[in-house]
Amino acid sequence: MDSRISLIRTCEWEEVFLEWYKNEGKNPDWQVLAQERGFSNWAEWRLRGYAERFKCREVDWGLYEITDPSEVISGWYGGPFRTWIERYYDGLRRVQFAMLAEREDLRSLKKIISIMEEYPTDSVITALELPDGTIQVIEGMHRSVALSIMARAGKFFHGKLNVAIGKTTVAELPEVGLNTSV
Repeated sequence: MDSRISLIRTCEWEEVFLEWYKNEGKNPDWQVLAQERGFSNWAEWRLRGYAERFKCREVDWGLYEITDPSEVISGWYGGPFRTWIERYYDGLRRVQFAMLAEREDLRSLKKIISIMEEYPTDSVITALELPDGTIQVIEGMHRSVALSIMARAGKFFHGKLNVAIGKTTVAELPEVGLNTSV
């Protein structure tokens, strides 16, 4: 693993999922989307539609601190999310954040601009490290793109950032996003 990534401590999946919840679980837009997909709430949607498919409970998790996060995360890959694949990956299953930072449609996205203006330093990005060493973000896509756009523009995020990284034995993460509760 990159020397700019240092282990703070190991942790359990439940703690990682709690951080995911803090990042988006209370957002009314995500709650509505979960219900539109036929789930009773955000947690059921994310657990059944994403975490179970990524086998998150079977992963060895650690909480890590990253120095130079805009540069480090630029080399990571976006997760296999149907909407991202269709809109931004040009049909590929995964794309590096440095390549996503080249896209004008992402650089002009209000949500990403807002994140770049006031990066939520207390948030935790969640990622999986595949057996080949590839790291794919499974929660925190917009924050990761924002960091990569900052790196591209030479406006590096010089603070330290915490990320939850799970070491998985899954060689390729399944595409997610077509999920419904039925």
